[in-house]
Amino acid sequence: MQALVDWRFRPGDGAYAQPSQDDSDWETVNLSATEGSHDPFFSSSSYVPGWTARGYPKLSGYAWYRTHLKVAPDGERLWLEMPSDVDDAYQVYANGTLVGSMGRFTAKGVSAYFSRAAAFQLPAPNISGDIVIAIRFYMAPDTVLWNFGAGGMHAAPLLGLASTVALAHERNIDSTLHTSISFLALGVFALIGCIAALAIYWKERGESGYLWLMMALAAESALNLTSFVAAETFWIPLSGFAIVNELLTSALGPLLWVLFWIKWFDLRGWRAIMRIALAVAGLEVVVVFCLHQPMLGTAVPLGWMHGLWLVFTILRFVFAALLLALTVGGLRRSRTEGWITVPAVLLLGATLFSEDLEVLGIPVSYFPFGIRLSIGDICLFALILMVLGLAIRRFLQSKARQREMTSDLEQAQQVQHLLIPEHLLQIPGYHVEGTYLPASQVGGDFYQVIPSSGGGLIVLLGDVSGKGLRAAMLVSLAVGAVRAIVKETSEPAEILTRLNRELAGNMKSGFVTCICARLDSGGQVTVANAGHLSGWINSEEMATPGMLPLGVTDAGVEYSAQQIHLKIGDTLTFLSDGVVEARRDSDGTLLGFERLQQLLTGHPDPKAIAREAQMFGQEDDISVVSIKWMGMPVNAPVEAIAAPSSAVAH
Repeated sequence: MQALVDWRFRPGDGAYAQPSQDDSDWETVNLSATEGSHDPFFSSSSYVPGWTARGYPKLSGYAWYRTHLKVAPDGERLWLEMPSDVDDAYQVYANGTLVGSMGRFTAKGVSAYFSRAAAFQLPAPNISGDIVIAIRFYMAPDTVLWNFGAGGMHAAPLLGLASTVALAHERNIDSTLHTSISFLALGVFALIGCIAALAIYWKERGESGYLWLMMALAAESALNLTSFVAAETFWIPLSGFAIVNELLTSALGPLLWVLFWIKWFDLRGWRAIMRIALAVAGLEVVVVFCLHQPMLGTAVPLGWMHGLWLVFTILRFVFAALLLALTVGGLRRSRTEGWITVPAVLLLGATLFSEDLEVLGIPVSYFPFGIRLSIGDICLFALILMVLGLAIRRFLQSKARQREMTSDLEQAQQVQHLLIPEHLLQIPGYHVEGTYLPASQVGGDFYQVIPSSGGGLIVLLGDVSGKGLRAAMLVSLAVGAVRAIVKETSEPAEILTRLNRELAGNMKSGFVTCICARLDSGGQVTVANAGHLSGWINSEEMATPGMLPLGVTDAGVEYSAQQIHLKIGDTLTFLSDGVVEARRDSDGTLLGFERLQQLLTGHPDPKAIAREAQMFGQEDDISVVSIKWMGMPVNAPVEAIAAPSSAVAH
């Protein structure tokens, strides 16, 4: 097998395929690799600079290579193995006959593809054994910018018999696969990271940072998988691939990373950075299309190419500055995560500019075990590992906090259950019933039924604003305060006044509504109200004086009370706003006071009222306490049937 190193070269296009063409005045080109030469992209051991490094720095479009061979006229047919590294498309002619091509040549233009090795059988030589091989090359204008030393062939074609050329062809194909396998590996790795980020986001719907991480990794996966498909198939033209590659590498990818870091650190005041990032990405999209066909050379003059490249580089420096600013912001927001992200951002910056080093001719690719790995590939791999580690770390911390909150809720629920009596205290002449239906685990409804001095009962029902543990803790505070207060006074107005004094000094925000009643002998009831729903006597609402809720008024405020006298058979009902605010899902209708009045007309017990509100559409805790005057002797002793009281949850 013979390497064809001596060629004649001519820029431009013409009918140069015929063997009769006189090429004696063409430039002589030797395709022998110099010692120490290096292929910056492919894994071949030698590299021959193209015509842009041989005196034609701005040449794009067509150029021809020709060589003359002398072979045995009756020998076995020969094959030509073209190198895998060429720019960008070519047609091979032998004695004026087209024997093969790389790329698609049509009347409308040329579609080039990612270069790879190709072998073509040559026709039988003429009687004298002469074969003239002519190769017509086409290089797109943008290749001059993106490939240092571009143009034509970067290795010598090989000539030989079918068996030997087949072996060389297999080696070249294997070498091409080794250069692109890193794209596949990185694409799959980024895709796995993308799926992992999506799974975490699915578990943590409130954390939009995971969603932006998923999209950033999806862009990296799309970039590398597209590169692999372009390198191993003829599905994606080189012009389209170049645009997609630059858009993902320098516009969409960095934009998604910037948005990810903004959301990750929850930098709400950094809208200016977001606007700058969007503007820079938009400008880069415009510049990318200007730097590639079909705009370059038509709408955009070729002379603008290097100026546009400078603008393109400056825009990427702006992205790098934005990432640096976000890192500083992250350090201020969270020092631990901020310092962890510093190397991640540096790695991202390295991936942004690794391609520039290659364009400048600085080697950035290495070939361990024959597999191409670039600095950008290594940095991207480390970046994905680092951000996934950050995501998993935050996810595990979130789960730990959720477990702690669940444990706290369970403990709060247990405490509240201790406050809920199985039975309520009863005294002769009265029948007291109560029920509670929580909307969730813990919250702020509570009621108490406590014996008072003189043989009566104190009935108190309240509602703490808010939800969750804070409301539950306020319930415990209120219940404890009430039990202490009733040991010193049985006056409802005094109970609320002193309870307000206790809460005003312990509540930083929120409030408590409460209604308190003392049941005395003979159906006499004293009622005081602090911003709660009025009580109902049978199906009629009581006209109680309105006062502010507890905890929002001055600690020195005095509450007032009113006295009512129940007739035998009358029922006094206290309830929380969860009853009247029950909402039907189908049309959003509230249960309201009219329906409540209809319920009370039928004299239902508290459980029936609560159940009706729950079925209507419960949105809040529901508490109902009823007091029925039976007209029994009033001088009988109090019968304590169960330990008092209750409290529970929004």
